[in-house]
Amino acid sequence: MGMHDGYAGRAWASGRTPEEFHAKAQMHANGTWSFVIIALVVWYFAGWVWALIPAALGIITALQSISATTVAARIEQLRN
Repeated sequence: MGMHDGYAGRAWASGRTPEEFHAKAQMHANGTWSFVIIALVVWYFAGWVWALIPAALGIITALQSISATTVAARIEQLRN
């Protein structure tokens, strides 16, 4: 049983729905694109070293989006 299985089980037990996780995944995906654009602008004006900060935040939000999507899929499996 993986980490996401545990999250999905607890979320299912507390009455959370896959739609909530899909909405959060979309929110994080939008944040990822924002951080990528900010990183490109910072890279252009200030250099690549300073662009690493928003790039790292973009990677974190991308991972959060993937995680939320995975939990939503596992909840859908539990629902069926």
